[in-house]
Amino acid sequence: MSTENTNTEVSKALSIEELRKFDGFDDITDEQALEIIETLRQLAIVIIKTFKNK
Repeated sequence: MSTENTNTEVSKALSIEELRKFDGFDDITDEQALEIIETLRQLAIVIIKTFKNK
C-alpha cells in the first residue's frame, strides 16, 4: 500500500508478509502485525517531523 504525502514523496507501508520475514515475527497474528505496522508508521511520522523542524 503506497501513500503520497504533501511533498509528492511516495512512501510504502510495510505489509504483514514483509513484517513476518523479520526474525521473531514469523508467528504473529494478523491483528498483532497490523498493530505493529501502525505503530511503526506513527513513529516514522514523529521522527520525520522532528528532523524537519531542525
